[in-house]
Amino acid sequence: MPSPTARQSHIDTALTNISIGYRNAQYIAEQIFPAVPVGKQSDKFFTFTKADFFRDEAGVRAPGTRAARVAYNISTDSYLCVEKAAAKQVTDDEIANADAPLDPMRTATEYVTDKLLMAKEVEVLSNVFGTGWAASATPSTLWDVDTSDPLGDIETGLNTVEKAIGRPVNIASLGRGLWSHLKVHPDIIDHLKGGATSQNPAIVTLAALAALIEVEKVLIARAIKNSSAEGAAASYDYIAGLHMFLGFVTNAPALATPSAGYLFAWKRRQVNRYREDQEHADVVECLESWDTKLTATDAGYLIKSAASS
Repeated sequence: MPSPTARQSHIDTALTNISIGYRNAQYIAEQIFPAVPVGKQSDKFFTFTKADFFRDEAGVRAPGTRAARVAYNISTDSYLCVEKAAAKQVTDDEIANADAPLDPMRTATEYVTDKLLMAKEVEVLSNVFGTGWAASATPSTLWDVDTSDPLGDIETGLNTVEKAIGRPVNIASLGRGLWSHLKVHPDIIDHLKGGATSQNPAIVTLAALAALIEVEKVLIARAIKNSSAEGAAASYDYIAGLHMFLGFVTNAPALATPSAGYLFAWKRRQVNRYREDQEHADVVECLESWDTKLTATDAGYLIKSAASS
């Protein structure tokens, strides 16, 4: 288990204004699945029968008669928040020998916190771009081919969700690798510049794409991870694959409102520090417990493997 030695934390001639660290600049897990604080590690939550809400049952009421009786059914589902944690030892020698601007305790805190953020990102994105949705499709012509029809494929997904839940898709998310193809696709560019014959420049931004496909926001999953075991040659790749998710996600958790998914959060993120006297070291620990749930599988649509690479 690597740990900075006293020598590694001491630079003979320190460049006090430079410190290089590696971590992902952006995580989007809780922008896709809203966090719902819960009071217990495990519990149940209510689910409503969708078909009951979409029947046209209001009838004519004659004077002196009762209104047509209507009813809906309720059932339950459950969650179980699992705790995840990471801890980093910081020895007294590291602290004593570290030159400014190095701050071993602060670096350890950022390091273990990032481990938790990455774990959450991996879990949420594996659900978002996974096989749990009620509807999904792979484009007949992949989007890295100029003759493909990404807007048509996206429109199919938008229609599928809205016809299933009665609400329009409000969020889209795609992997960084797929974005590299979509932002240069000729159909997208032509639509944004007003047609193939227009001379106006077209810059495909996330905001422009969101407006074009009529969703509130488009998120790019940019985070990377090293999939190699410790000691092996590093292997870096994006956490998200070449997929696009279209879904309805409520802006605020509410009863009787469908949402593609939630992140049930029991113990919110905690950073603890404790002493190991025999090792002459402090330990910085970060922990958090959550459960990722697809709470309305028909509120999401996956365009999977939409490019070849």
